[in-house]
Amino acid sequence: MNLKLSVFIIAFNEERILEDCLKKLYWVDEIIVVDSGSTDNTVTICEKYNAKVYYRKFDGFGEQKQFALNQTSNDWVLSLDADEVLTDSLIDEIKFNIETNPKDFAGYYIKCRMVFLGKTFNFGNESNRNILRLFNKTKGDFCLTSVHEEIIVKGKTKKLQGHYLHYSYASIQAFISKLNTYTQLGAANRFAKNKKYSFYSIIIKTIFEFVKKFLFELNILNGKSGFHWSLLSAFSTYVKCIKTNEYTK
Repeated sequence: MNLKLSVFIIAFNEERILEDCLKKLYWVDEIIVVDSGSTDNTVTICEKYNAKVYYRKFDGFGEQKQFALNQTSNDWVLSLDADEVLTDSLIDEIKFNIETNPKDFAGYYIKCRMVFLGKTFNFGNESNRNILRLFNKTKGDFCLTSVHEEIIVKGKTKKLQGHYLHYSYASIQAFISKLNTYTQLGAANRFAKNKKYSFYSIIIKTIFEFVKKFLFELNILNGKSGFHWSLLSAFSTYVKCIKTNEYTK
């Protein structure tokens, strides 16, 4: 591939999927990993695949991603998480598009297909969520948030047909272990927007979240794992509402 591409990743104790992620990046010109103090084999795995590793204390997803982006040396960049793995068809599609249309588009949306409790979700929103991940950094940047980062580009964008796999949680225990961090950040954001929830609104929001995930977003078609995902998503909403109210006390 004549056009050079950098991939950037943020990481903290990501040994579970990281090697699978990096194996699929054999074709790129540069891999940047920003680590926030891993105590497992994350850094060793990165070095095995010749990734450039930087340390930065974590202070928000957007800030970490922006720092990682700033370390890249090529204009075209791909943002990945350490638990995401490219498919072969997506790799071919990325190569083709940035080689043949480098000036036609500022960025590309890529389908994210979730793997939850070992099951790949083939139906509903979690099977084809389009996320802007591939872009020309001279035309794009991050909108900084504490919970999730968002890439903003100036120019035309295009949706690719291929997908990558997001290996979210291997067990319910893994979900619960991260629940406190994500809900705390989410509650802080809601509190900053002067949000407050009554007892009945919390009940309604929690029930609605389950119905939305399980029925409207078609996770009912993803079997037992789809049910667990919908229920845990509703529980996460409940916890965020409770924590938001606690900020006001």
